[in-house]
Amino acid sequence: MIAERDVRMQRLVEVAARTRPVTLAHQRLLPVIPALATILPDGGLRRGSTVGVTGSTSLALALAAEASRSGSWCAVVGTPALGLVAADELGIALERFPLIGASGRMWVRAVAAALEGFDLVLGWPSGGLALAEARRLTAVVRERGSVLVACGPGWPDRTDLSLTVVRSDWLGLEHGHGRLRARRLEVAVGGRGVASIVRTAGLWLPAADGAIVAEDVAAEGADEGADEAAGGAAIEGAAG
Repeated sequence: MIAERDVRMQRLVEVAARTRPVTLAHQRLLPVIPALATILPDGGLRRGSTVGVTGSTSLALALAAEASRSGSWCAVVGTPALGLVAADELGIALERFPLIGASGRMWVRAVAAALEGFDLVLGWPSGGLALAEARRLTAVVRERGSVLVACGPGWPDRTDLSLTVVRSDWLGLEHGHGRLRARRLEVAVGGRGVASIVRTAGLWLPAADGAIVAEDVAAEGADEGADEAAGGAAIEGAAG
């Protein structure tokens, strides 16, 4: 069973490597949507780097959306239940977005294999990932020039870039009824190098019109705007 899974994984990696865009392979940064470009220190995802995302699955998917739209292959390894409809709505090309089920030591092997052929890998580490294993995967990331997005709290090492949702407010249930229409996230952005000074950025994911926009842009057109976000009833800490 394991040998058969390894063969399937190797074939998938080979397909991804053959069909990845040549132009993207030589770019230093993988592109991200404009709203995220405004809050990331480099304006994109630097090849050969690790990224930690905690507090929102939607934010992790949004990081992959523009690269996927531009032709990159992106893989998901070890995810909990992932809504492919939500991924599609964010702009991810599902035909280049395989979901790879793996846990334990198989998770490490699957991520290492995916990093060989995919531009970006979203990984949900299973419990008990050793620091030495995380550092070996980091070495593969740097060698291959891919990007590993470690989702959730299971990554034991410091990442080059980290995005942590520290507040999540849903709008639309101001009086205990109604429809959820927009969500405002406060995201702490930190990491190494230019990202070593942690700063907090506002992000609408989604805004009232379904788009993803930085707070200063959303404040001009998101229904009742910032006053509603401050005064309306909110659902705190909603997971992604």
